[in-house]
Amino acid sequence: MKAIFSLLTLVLIALPPVAVLLSGKAQATADMPAQAATCLACHGAQTRAASGAPQLAGQQAAYLQKQLQQFQNGQRGADANDVKGQQMAAMAASLSADDISLLARYFASQQADEQISPADAALLDQGRRHYIGSCGACHGAKAEGNVAFNAPALSMLSADYITLQLQQFKAGLRGKDKADKPGRQMALFSRNLSEQDMRAVAAYIGAGMP
Repeated sequence: MKAIFSLLTLVLIALPPVAVLLSGKAQATADMPAQAATCLACHGAQTRAASGAPQLAGQQAAYLQKQLQQFQNGQRGADANDVKGQQMAAMAASLSADDISLLARYFASQQADEQISPADAALLDQGRRHYIGSCGACHGAKAEGNVAFNAPALSMLSADYITLQLQQFKAGLRGKDKADKPGRQMALFSRNLSEQDMRAVAAYIGAGMP
């Protein structure tokens, strides 16, 4: 644990000022939680590509809060094969319930920056058909998410991150806890997807759903 936090400290020192790391049009303000700077070491606009971390800005507060709680209680990040999940579990362990609520509300209030990744036309068409047929009913026609269905927004996530999460659901690294109903639904859905299907859906979302 000490090694993880020592490494994180070195990363934070080496990174640009927090205002530079913030997603979209967000600025460092007095109401930014102190813990947000730690989050931005991986989730910031200048660091996401290298860390493989998802964008947090603009995501639903309820979803962000639930994910941090799941990292704390072992529903996520407990499997030895989920290295990034284990890192998040270690970071979430020190957060109080108030910290989690504050961070979730803060990042949800920020404006997401657009990240469009062009993809092959045939792959996009395959992804569009899969999304319309299986994903849109819960995640929305424009991947904006649906709080009533516990479905997060996907529009601000990179194709690589979406692909990884689908792979983890299929492999049982996510969504295997009986108390995680949305996760179990995603795991069930992912089992029917081939690797090509996963990449197609992710490419379609990552390309801005043309």
